[in-house]
Amino acid sequence: MPVDTDTVREMATLARLSIADDRLEDMATDMGAILDFMGAISAWEGAPAPAAPATRRRADEEQKSEGRILVEAASQVDAGEVIVPPIKGAS
Repeated sequence: MPVDTDTVREMATLARLSIADDRLEDMATDMGAILDFMGAISAWEGAPAPAAPATRRRADEEQKSEGRILVEAASQVDAGEVIVPPIKGAS
């Protein structure tokens, strides 16, 4: 899909970007190529990815929920809850 320099200039204005006039033509060409590629992707009718095989857990290992693993990995825990230190400079 061809993109002209006026479209690039308008999109740059909307995105609050400044693009030098000598780069507008190159940007228009690049944007046209991107749109063509996106059109090819959306028109693709290939087969979907195969389903992943089912996972199996070893019977001899203790099963931990993800939440429990994260709590155990935390540096500070109080009554089973993770203590998150304040972020420096956050308001």
